[in-house]
Amino acid sequence: MLKHIISTYLCILLTIATAAQGLDGSPAGVMISHGHPKGGWMLSYTYMKNSFKDNLVGSTKVSDEKIFENYLMSPQTMTMDMHMLMGMYGAGARLSFMGMIAYSKMDMSMKMLPGVMHVHTGGTDMATVSDMDMSSSGMADAKLWALYKLSNGEGSSLVASLGVNLPFGTTSYWGSTTNMFAGQHLPYGMQLGTGSLDLMPGITYFKKSGKFSWSIQALGTFRPFTNMYDYRWGNDLTANLWGSYQFKKWFSCSLRSETFIASEIDGYDEYISPVMEPDADPKNYGGTRSSLYGGLNFYCNSGVMKDSKLGLEFGLPVYQYLNGPQLAGRSYVVIGCMSFSS
Repeated sequence: MLKHIISTYLCILLTIATAAQGLDGSPAGVMISHGHPKGGWMLSYTYMKNSFKDNLVGSTKVSDEKIFENYLMSPQTMTMDMHMLMGMYGAGARLSFMGMIAYSKMDMSMKMLPGVMHVHTGGTDMATVSDMDMSSSGMADAKLWALYKLSNGEGSSLVASLGVNLPFGTTSYWGSTTNMFAGQHLPYGMQLGTGSLDLMPGITYFKKSGKFSWSIQALGTFRPFTNMYDYRWGNDLTANLWGSYQFKKWFSCSLRSETFIASEIDGYDEYISPVMEPDADPKNYGGTRSSLYGGLNFYCNSGVMKDSKLGLEFGLPVYQYLNGPQLAGRSYVVIGCMSFSS
């Protein structure tokens, strides 16, 4: 699987490779590192896979039996696969624009409350089941940013960014006739978008000195508007701190810490029954997740793929305090390739 993914990304690099400015050593999971020079552009493709397992209330693991006191199902595992295409263009000496589209696929397995009888929609057959799976897939929300260089010193930059989330991803993903959400919307976390126009301000400081690069960044999402189902996701804040060392002209490694803080969902979707399982209850969203990532970057400095980069990151959670019950993060994988032009 991994071999196939890497081969695919190398083929994409061959199609978008150009000649251009130097690459900055930023990890694969960092979307904003600095702006582009006037007329310069960047294309990138990123694959992310996040895995979740075990339910937490705060930082305490809770059993299925505890969850069954309030819900009919208890989540067991979840995976999220996302494919992202991003482009950036330098409109001026200080101003750049960036856009992203994404495709998302999510799968969740659940355990049923013992003895629950499941009635199939449109039929009369009943069955006692112990396990249930659900999935969703499709285009996620698109995002647009404007980046402005507040300062651009020797080997350093301070960039302010302001983005908007465009609600292209559906919030109306229905359950199939064969699962417990038949005739209902799937839970909030299984929907493909927020359904609202969201604002995304940020600030990023980047510094490069010889073979060492580092950056500190704060990115926020503010959601002042409710969607068509009268709810909105909570505001959130992401803080990144990373360092990278270039051992060879073609290779560098990185270490990154990321902390994500979010509030719970405000409002509710009347087409989602909150007693089905914890993800169907809007109060079981938000909290704090801190993770540590190790990364590798491979650079191509000549030939048809000149000024292109293949980056890989693997992350593990180091601290989680969740509004729960809520599935805890287990592991995170990021694979990305990009190419620049000036």
